[in-house]
Amino acid sequence: MHEEAITDFSSIHNVFGASKMSRILSMLPMSERAVASWTMTFEAQARAVDPTYGCVSYILDFQEQVLNVQAQLDEAHEQLARAVAPVANPNPDLENSNEQSEVANPTEQAAVAKPTEFESLPQFSFTHTNN
Repeated sequence: MHEEAITDFSSIHNVFGASKMSRILSMLPMSERAVASWTMTFEAQARAVDPTYGCVSYILDFQEQVLNVQAQLDEAHEQLARAVAPVANPNPDLENSNEQSEVANPTEQAAVAKPTEFESLPQFSFTHTNN
């Protein structure tokens, strides 16, 4: 913004110096100069607020926020796991009953099936022939 140009230039001049900024920008391709000048402006303003750390203070603050949110997310996952566990297996004593084992394990049902149930299915040969 044009209204902020004087303030931005002043803060950049105080931190980096006008000649250093001009030299840095002249070494960059035109396509990167806008981003570089914005970055230098942001760093200069951050140095005005915190002369020791500048932008690093923002980075450290954001890292702390990420760690706090990660801890909250981990706690929420644990609470969700505790809440879902009783619903997933409401009565563990029923696992041994015949009724539930028949429904839960169809593989065992097929193993004990009567051979006459499969007599009507077509028979296939697995021999390979070269033609």
